Amino acid sequence: MTLVVDFDHPRDELTSLVGGKGNNLLSLCAAGFPVPTGFVVTAESYRRFTAALDWLDPALRELVFNDPQRLRDQCERLRARMCLSPLPSAVEAEIRDALARVGAAADDPFAVRSSSTFEDLAQAAFAGQHDTYLNIRGEEAILRRVRDCFVSLWGDRAVLYRRHQGFSQTDARMAVVVQRQILCDRAGVGFSMNPVSGRIDRLVIDANYGLGESVVSGEGEVDHFELDKSSLEVVHRAIGHKDSMVAPTDTGVEQRPVPAECADQPCLSDEELREIGRLLQRVEFHYGWPQDIEWGWRDGTLYLFQSRPVTTIQPHYTRDESAERFPNPMTPLTWDFFREVFSRSLEHSLALMGLPPLRDDWFSLHDHYVYGNQNAVQLLASYRPLRARTAAELAEEIPLLRQRYAWVGELPVRWARDLDRYLIRLGRLSAAKLDGLTPAELWQHVLAIQDVAAEYFEPNIAISITQSFLHRLLHKLVEMALGPERALAVFDGLLAGCETKTAVVNREIHELAGLAAQSATLRAELLGGGREFWESGGLDRHPAFASRFSRFLEDHGHREMDMDYAQPTWSGQPWVVLESIALILRSGSTEDPASVARQLRIRYAATELSFLSAVPEELRFFFREMIRLARTYTTLDDLEHYQTTRVNPVARQAAIALGTRLVEEGILDAPEDVFFFQRTELEQLIGELPGADRPSYRDRVYRRKQSFEEARRQSPPWDLSQRRAATAEAPAGTLSGLPGSPGQASAACFRVHDPSDFGRFPAGSILVARTTNPAWTPLFYSAAGLVTESGGPLSHGAVTAREMGLPAVMSVRGVMTALSDGQTVTVDGTQGLVFTASS
Repeated sequence: MTLVVDFDHPRDELTSLVGGKGNNLLSLCAAGFPVPTGFVVTAESYRRFTAALDWLDPALRELVFNDPQRLRDQCERLRARMCLSPLPSAVEAEIRDALARVGAAADDPFAVRSSSTFEDLAQAAFAGQHDTYLNIRGEEAILRRVRDCFVSLWGDRAVLYRRHQGFSQTDARMAVVVQRQILCDRAGVGFSMNPVSGRIDRLVIDANYGLGESVVSGEGEVDHFELDKSSLEVVHRAIGHKDSMVAPTDTGVEQRPVPAECADQPCLSDEELREIGRLLQRVEFHYGWPQDIEWGWRDGTLYLFQSRPVTTIQPHYTRDESAERFPNPMTPLTWDFFREVFSRSLEHSLALMGLPPLRDDWFSLHDHYVYGNQNAVQLLASYRPLRARTAAELAEEIPLLRQRYAWVGELPVRWARDLDRYLIRLGRLSAAKLDGLTPAELWQHVLAIQDVAAEYFEPNIAISITQSFLHRLLHKLVEMALGPERALAVFDGLLAGCETKTAVVNREIHELAGLAAQSATLRAELLGGGREFWESGGLDRHPAFASRFSRFLEDHGHREMDMDYAQPTWSGQPWVVLESIALILRSGSTEDPASVARQLRIRYAATELSFLSAVPEELRFFFREMIRLARTYTTLDDLEHYQTTRVNPVARQAAIALGTRLVEEGILDAPEDVFFFQRTELEQLIGELPGADRPSYRDRVYRRKQSFEEARRQSPPWDLSQRRAATAEAPAGTLSGLPGSPGQASAACFRVHDPSDFGRFPAGSILVARTTNPAWTPLFYSAAGLVTESGGPLSHGAVTAREMGLPAVMSVRGVMTALSDGQTVTVDGTQGLVFTASS
């Protein structure tokens, strides 16, 4: 087993052997970054060092984590005993040989840094938890400091940090980086994003004179700079009073005063800042993720000492990401279950994709509306799975891509394998007899439903993120092959006609409309109102249609009109489907969706053939696979959502049954009011029955229900940090958004708040909505254009509008209050603008 690994070692991904810091340095050296030479004393050397310490494992089992002073004393005694043991002779010999290989003279300075196998991982940085020694000279001193780094694994701070992060103490290992010390005249740290605000369009650099330890330690003032990431212009600077710096001595380092004439002057010029900025850009591009680096200047040369992934991203909650998924206020009980399932999936999915975890929630509930962490969204959107910029570079990178992203090809297969388990377990739960169960038994039933949903949903966020990555990556690859002018048209053609479950369902609705159109009586009754038709028993008068409609609900009745379990699905309000059928009848559309789908598939086949013929032969299979995967994930992303919502009616049924019991207990007036409990208080209430304080729980529920109803009557602020709608910034008479589907259309607008408005939608109107989902597709047959408060070019509304040739403007914030029914507007989907009659 290797005891020492040089920085120029050809192997990659050696974290278990060289630690996080060591592995990063090997990777940076291999990529040609200006990293001072050195080597890593591996975790195998540490294992040999501790192999003779038969007392170590028993001592670790005796650590007391809930008593800080006792833990401190235990760790101090443990380290003192370890310091009595010398390094194994084989380890010493390997270190001496490595020093010879890097040409170390007797008085050459070296930095000796700890590199735990848990350190600098995506999950945890371990910054400052282990020891670093600077300006170490001579073989004996270096050997002693390597041993000291081994021992620092058991400092009480490091032990508690591992405990807090969930790492096993007995699995902890230490490697040590030994690197030539650059005696810098200026040094510091840099972030390729702003770690405080979370802005990914900013670079942040802190600097001081001397070695970088004064900046890393945070002791004393330093210079602080923020640069625009694209232009590298300084957008903010704060020059500190730098009264001290870390400087080398004959035996190590010491604090020295900064000369008075320099203390209040910037220690870096703008050109030096731009050079550090370019280094930050290159390092981030290398890893495909924001980085935190340590750098230093010496005699006009910039050096890179280490890099680690940024592990903390400050949240910035807006409606940008959430308004399309969650357009309406969410009841507290549904949200509490959603949040737990979503958090579990996000953690699993990011780990599967090899991305750092998010420490803050992706979504958060404020005043009953769901807000998304826009900083996290933008960060993931900026992730670059591909480093190549040319076809030649791509050909070289393909083997690495195949290894790194093998899971992309495996995930659809694993998801399909696990789908049966989800459907079988959910089927059993939906068939359970709930009559006669106690509130406690019903609560256990609810928890069982959540467990099934959470297990199934684990990889689904990875599916959605991967679908987005693949779309962006395929577009970049097409642009690389054909140039930016032709890329978009070819990209659209390559994704034309993807078969989705939503398209299948919409075709079936269209077929039902065609069946209804064959009977003048049935057609007239449906046009008179879907709900009236349903409630009057109209289906009984048309058995053939009723049979087909019943089968449709049996197959697809779990489709949601709202993600909130408090809202019934199609099976709970079947007249919504009848209204959709009436919309198609009212529009007079004779277009056959199956024929349209066929034409799209023909377009795809022709585009793929033409495109691949222009691709170099050595890249042709890779491009074909990329197209296949992008189409596969487009289908899978839609299908997993379709299957996810199968839990909705089952969860609603269980919650309503529990609510019914609470009505009987005199706590609620209606079963549906159960959704206004928070999960923790509902669990507490059930545990307290029959002796619960009923008036207290009842009051909490109804106050929350009242605030929910108030929230539903108004549009929420778009950005929690600003608390104002973006439309206030738009020119008078013009609303701005994002282009969704090209073209222009002028007509009266009609706001659709929820499915209850479907039947009143006037044919030929501009459809205005907070968002749309697949269940809204029939509205598009009657609409002249589309305007939404949320969504973007890949949202359901934009994709459907493009397929139907409707101009669409997305993400017009506050549009539901800015426009009124019957108001004439012009939708410019090319520019992303909505003009009112007064503009």
